[in-house]
Amino acid sequence: MKNFVIAASLMLALGACATPHSKQVREDAHDRYDRANAQVVFDQANQSFHAGQFEAALGHIDKAIARYPKDGNYEVMRGRILLEMKRTDMAREAFMKAATLSPTSADPHYYMGIVLQRWNELDKAAAEYAKAFELAPSQLQYVAAECETLIAAGRLNDAEKTLLTVKKTFEFSPVLDRIHADLAGQRGDLKEREKWLTAARLRTEPAKAQQLVEEIAVTRFEQGNWVGCIDALEDEALKDSAKSTELVRLRARCLLMMDRARDARDLMLTLRTQTDGDGRNASVLGLAAMRIGDTARMNDAGHVLTQARPDSADGWVLLGVAAMQNGDRAEAVRLLSEANKREPNKKLPKQLLAAASNVAIARATP
Repeated sequence: MKNFVIAASLMLALGACATPHSKQVREDAHDRYDRANAQVVFDQANQSFHAGQFEAALGHIDKAIARYPKDGNYEVMRGRILLEMKRTDMAREAFMKAATLSPTSADPHYYMGIVLQRWNELDKAAAEYAKAFELAPSQLQYVAAECETLIAAGRLNDAEKTLLTVKKTFEFSPVLDRIHADLAGQRGDLKEREKWLTAARLRTEPAKAQQLVEEIAVTRFEQGNWVGCIDALEDEALKDSAKSTELVRLRARCLLMMDRARDARDLMLTLRTQTDGDGRNASVLGLAAMRIGDTARMNDAGHVLTQARPDSADGWVLLGVAAMQNGDRAEAVRLLSEANKREPNKKLPKQLLAAASNVAIARATP
């Protein structure tokens, strides 16, 4: 009897010790099962998200979270889906929850920064990007986002300080070169801007450098470096876009500044079939035509401009000068009076009107 009691006691003791362990084993097994099932639904959400099927993606990710609510990555995905659906308040809640579930993960802070940036809360957005970079210091996109946001917030010195702290880590990054260029541009230093844009171009393959080269060309134009601007427009990175309206117009403006008005006029004529709703093509064409006395093109450009920019003097000036060159002084005075009426503080219409009026008066005097 005594041995039986001892044996029973021992079994009870062993059972008492084994029960918590067995329970943990069962819980771990359930946890793995729930995670595996949730992951299947998460993968479906990811596929729908990248296919642009956001409602379906949201349905899938909600099921994944219901099945396994402990994974911060699921909340990040939910927030990203909601961002695409422009439900930014809900997206922010998801990212905040993700940051709580995964305190060492950088992504919740990065996407939180995007939300705050959309709300124009730039200082807070920069702080979230900085936190993301602190958690993942090898990820360039986080520090790049921080610097870009600091620049947008006007915190230029803070942006420069941050760039200096990561200089050695990302020494040959065209992304940071580009940010340096934006910083210089905000400070009005066009030479410095060109330097950094050029550095970024040298580190970027032609297939990905189109935007950089276009900005180099524009920066050189703004500096008055017409030849350098045209050189940039010859870059192989622009071989597929060199005939775009914007770049053709930029080249024509350079030619005008180099006293090659005829070449500029001929170049602008290649855009005759392009829509010119804002009159920018007509403006360059008209100026080139006026420089070489092409009254037909002045008239064409003038009529386009008076329709596109009815409150501007430019179109009326072109029509008035064309009328003067054709010997119709009365019409010239009428048209230049219209120009002066629209922009009374502009010097050129006044000067041309005075000249046309004097000639008209002189001819009328016996």
